[in-house]
Order: sequence, then C-alpha cells, then structure tokens
Amino acid sequence: MSDYNFLMESRLSAEQYQVLSLLSRIASEQGLNLYLVGGAVRDLTYGQQVVRDLDFAVEGNPQRVLRQLDSRALAAQPAKGTMRGLEEEVAPPRLDYQRFDARRAVADLHFANGARAELAMSGLEVFSKPGQRPEIRPVMIFDSLKHRDFSVNAMAVSLHPNSRGLLLDPTNGAADIERRELRVLHSRSFLEDPLRTYRLLRLGLRLGFKPEEKTQLYLDSALEQRVWERLDPSQQARELRAILQEDDPGRIFKLLAERKLLAGLDKKIAASRIPYDRFAKIRSVCRDVPGADPFLLNFNCLVEKLGSSTQARLSARVVADPKATKMALGFERDAKKLGRVLGSAKSKLPSQIYALLAPQPVELLLYLRATSPRAVIQNRIKNYFHKYCQASTRLARGELQSLGVKPGREFEAIIDRTFVEQLNGKIKNHQQLVKRLRELAGIKEPPPKPPAAKPRTPPSPPRLGKQEKKAAGAKAAPPAAQAHPAMKGGGAARAEAPAAEAVTSAEPRRKLVPSAASQKHAMRSARPAHGSDKPQIPKKGRRALKRSH
Repeated sequence: MSDYNFLMESRLSAEQYQVLSLLSRIASEQGLNLYLVGGAVRDLTYGQQVVRDLDFAVEGNPQRVLRQLDSRALAAQPAKGTMRGLEEEVAPPRLDYQRFDARRAVADLHFANGARAELAMSGLEVFSKPGQRPEIRPVMIFDSLKHRDFSVNAMAVSLHPNSRGLLLDPTNGAADIERRELRVLHSRSFLEDPLRTYRLLRLGLRLGFKPEEKTQLYLDSALEQRVWERLDPSQQARELRAILQEDDPGRIFKLLAERKLLAGLDKKIAASRIPYDRFAKIRSVCRDVPGADPFLLNFNCLVEKLGSSTQARLSARVVADPKATKMALGFERDAKKLGRVLGSAKSKLPSQIYALLAPQPVELLLYLRATSPRAVIQNRIKNYFHKYCQASTRLARGELQSLGVKPGREFEAIIDRTFVEQLNGKIKNHQQLVKRLRELAGIKEPPPKPPAAKPRTPPSPPRLGKQEKKAAGAKAAPPAAQAHPAMKGGGAARAEAPAAEAVTSAEPRRKLVPSAASQKHAMRSARPAHGSDKPQIPKKGRRALKRSH
C-alpha cells in the first residue's frame, strides 16, 4: 500500500502543500474531519508527477473552515511546522479569491501563492429529474464516495491528525487505476448527470484510460439520447473551466468537435473557428516556465474572435473573478503597449529588461511571447525567465551582512546596485562581488597576509672539476688490504691492492660497485695452483716479489 503522507509531501507542489497544511490545521481546530478526495488522490495513486485538482471534503459545514480563511484574521498567525516537516514558523498562504455555491455547498478558493482548491461538504447528490441540478444532502464520507462519478475518483485520504494518510477506497478504484479503466458506479450515471459524458472523454484523453465495457455501453446509450443537450449554464461553465485548465485543451476541443458535442457547452463556441495552433503555442511557452498557469491564456484564445457580448457572458460564468476577467480580456491591448517598449533600444541592457518586465503579470509576458512575431521580443522574455529571474534569487544579502552592514534602506540600495551590475556583466565572480560590496559600503580591504616562510633546504655540495677530483683522491687514504697467510712482507698487500683498492669520488654518498673484470681478476688471484696447496700468485705479484728480494 502506498504511503500517502510521503506522496503528499513529495508530489504536491510547495504551494499546494501549504494550502493542504493550512486547511487541515483549521479543520482540526474546529473539530471537523477533512479529507483529500477525487482527482488529487487519483493522480497520487496513479503516480502523476503533477497533481492538478486539489479537492477537499469536510464532514460538516464548510463555512466553519471558510470563516477562518479570512486573510486579515490569519495575517498575524504563522503556521508552525506545516512546511514539509520544518520546525520554523511559516506564514500561511493568503486567500485572494473565494466563491461559494450555496446550492452545491462548494467553495472555489484562489490563494496568493498561485494554488487553487475546492472545498465541499461531504454530501450525496439526489437527482429529482435526469439532467436537473441535484439536491445535496450531508452524509458521511463513505456514503459520499459510493455515489461519485467514477470509481477512480471515489477515493479519499484522511487529513485528521489521528488518521492522517489513511486511504478510503470503498469502490476499489485503485484496481481500476491499475487496469487503466474508467468505470461508473451505477447504470443511470450519465442520464442523471450528463456532464459526466464530457468528464469521461476529458479524463480519458489526459490519463490514457479507456471506458470499462459496461461503462462504454452506458455512454453510447446516453449519447444516442442526446443527454448533453440538458446541461444548464452553470454546468456548461464548470466543464469549460475544467477544459481550459488542462495541459492540452486544443486536443479536447477537437475531440468534442468531431463528436459534435461542442454545442452542449456553448453554441457560439461551436459555431466559431477554434485556433488549435494558438493552443499549442500557449502550451509550449507555459511548459517553458515552471508553475505557469495557462487558464487565462487559454480562455483568451477561446473567446478572442467572439463578440464582446459573448466574451462578457462567458467571462462572467467561466472566469468569475473580476480582476482576472479584466486581465484576460485586455491581453491584446496590454501586450502591444509592452511590446513596443521591449523591442526598442530602451530595453537593450539586461537590467533595463528586468526593470521593465518584473512588475508585469506572468500571464501577460507569456501571452506576448506566444503571439509576438518578433524574435528579439521572444528572446528577451525568454532570457528574463531563465536568466534574470534566477539571478534575482541569488542576491548577496548574506555576504553583505557578514561584512557588518545592517538591513535597512542603505542595505537594500547596495543590494540593488550590485544586482544591476551582475545583470550587466560588470560583476562576474564572487571575488569581484565581495570587493564591490566593500566599496559601496565604505569598508576598507583587509591588509594582505604576510607570505608564509619557506622551509630551508641544505645547500648541495659544489661540483668538483678534474683537478679537484685528483687532489681529493690523493688525500684520501686507501684501505689496507689483508695479506694472505702464504705471503710475507708488504709485497702481498701491494699485490692485492689493484683488486681491493677503494675508489674515491667527488660524490661521497655514491657507492661504487667494482666492475665485472676486476671481480674476475680477484677470483683468479685467490685460486690455488693445480696440485699445490699454495695460492697462485699473479704475474704482477711475482715481479714485485723478485724486486723486493
């Protein structure tokens, strides 16, 4: 069985994990049982590297959790120990936008760190008529999971402190994930909720799953009855929002157009020409920037050629957030204005590019890169994301503090100055950085250290010439040779001298080895004559003996 505590810590992004830790802490304080449900558990079980849907279910009234998410109430309450096991105090993520659907008891949450989540009451959908909006009745989590759309989405992980990481899988969805199948939980699933027909096609393309055999029969029967025509505007908006949040929405729109299902989402969209190539370009530029959200770019791409009234209607239902709506519908105007300055000589230096692009929304920069035909604009935006933004994370704050400069206005001015010089290539290494920090802070360079003393080596003996070698050889006395017992007087010593005489050299440490010829001569001298016990005396020795007598 998978360790879901480890999977949540390793697979969720840092921003998503902050939101999960914050909601689980609030629910625990309120005495509520909170669960991670639906797509997040499915993606964790399947082994997806990116978890798209962050859905939570609470047994009880979700308003008790939402009241505590007021950013003003939590601004001064740091969440201790909630950042992946760290013990330091970390400020909780701030809530930027909240929309609560009282009829469905579901809240859409947008946080300042970029994470999105959905918090719903653990409930049971009761359909009075097929295709009509259901009535939500509060139930326990097991009953809620048994009446979901597909078995792969009917799993939950407990976030309560006493059972954190426990998997709940009443419909055996983990086995369907292993078989890569999508299975509905009852035969009237598509008839009661026609939105599930779109959801099955969308999940099938994203995950590469196929409908289970009976599920395929139920789907074909529902399409023959044209159940997709029964969707109300709120259901259409929910599915359009889900498609636009996909990694490749162009492929999904193309499949729906081939099956003639686009009219079930919006007739104006079905009658328009969908720019599939623009969707592919947006997908490419968003993949190049980690953490980029393509939702607003995809929405602009979908409605760009529609009339202003249709744009206003769809943005109010699909985007909902007024601030995000204004940004999405103003991309073209803002991008033209920014492109004129970015492509001019005023934005030639890296520091000028950074100063121009840093205050702009990331979505606007991605839109400009995806739509601008000028290579210079595309390259400057690319360098901004891949070089300049990364350089901004390596500011020399630690080095400046180590020099004794306290944080303040002067501190920040020095940091900004050195950062600009780093971007423009005037500071290229750490040594130059520290030197420049000292200059701007008015700190003198430390005195250079004295050179280390080298160990003394004994002087080598002088080299001797030929005359000096002869003189040294004359002064050195040869070792006395021992006379053979058979020899008398000093003649024997003089006879043995040629073989045993020590040779002195100009290099006293060098050991001289007698040659092979001298060794052979000495052996012959010491060998006794044939038939005689007396040793044989060499000729030179005999002459010396005769002269001595």
